Amino acid sequence: TLLNHELSHRMKNMFSLVQAIANQTLRDVEERDLIHAFNERIRALSRAHDVLLKQSWAAAELGAVVEAVVATLAADGAFDISGPDVRLNPGATPTVSLLLYELATNALKYGALSTRDGRVEVRWRVEGSDAGETLTLDWTESGGPAVAQPSRVGFGSRLIRMGLTGSGGADLRYDAAGLRARFSAPFAQVSQG
Repeated sequence: TLLNHELSHRMKNMFSLVQAIANQTLRDVEERDLIHAFNERIRALSRAHDVLLKQSWAAAELGAVVEAVVATLAADGAFDISGPDVRLNPGATPTVSLLLYELATNALKYGALSTRDGRVEVRWRVEGSDAGETLTLDWTESGGPAVAQPSRVGFGSRLIRMGLTGSGGADLRYDAAGLRARFSAPFAQVSQG
């Protein structure tokens, strides 16, 4: 619709403005990698909003969010993605998008995607119990170098530890075969109807 198109245009302008402000504010910073990392995080948020806009801001399909994040970061075939139809609410979508972006970026720098043969499996499921349903997302790397827990805890590491809702629920295992991460959240907190 025309309204969604206009909203999309305004959101893209807003993200561009945030990037321009950051670039101007940080123009004298010598560590250009920091500015690049910031700009890429803004782009990840922009892609999450694109997915939401396609659904008139009602919800974003989790598979579409995963695809939007990884499509720009790795070669075809590097990711194996599967899970049931899960519609994320508009509040959870940007958080999940940033979480996936940070995982993918770390995989490119240090993990499975830093090698030609590396692969990442992304799986999710909804499990029920008497206490309610839980969304669980698994990120499993293979074919890359042995990984170790980071010695430095930066913004990306903190964001990953915050999980799907920004309040925890992350289990990270730095195995010799690759990173294995599991994120769980109450389904009602992240889903749209």
